[in-house]
Amino acid sequence: MKLHRFQIASRIWPWKYVRLKGKADGWTFAAEPGDKSGGHKILINSRLTGRKRLRIELHEFLHAAFPDIAEDVIDARSTELCRILTALGYKRK
Repeated sequence: MKLHRFQIASRIWPWKYVRLKGKADGWTFAAEPGDKSGGHKILINSRLTGRKRLRIELHEFLHAAFPDIAEDVIDARSTELCRILTALGYKRK
């Protein structure tokens, strides 16, 4: 799939859909502050569809935007936002 690049929290993040192994549906890799190697990226499981894909996309975005927020909070907020956007009619083209 195509590699996307998005600005999140004043930083350009490579965003790619790949076949992830194991139980993870998404990963946000953040380089250490001051690391100029560009080692940060977001990976989303390419096998996801529909509402679950949207929830994982939101989840990984929130990790990139707010790296210090706890996993359980990120999970709860991404689930809420997914529910709201779905209720408002947002769908993938």
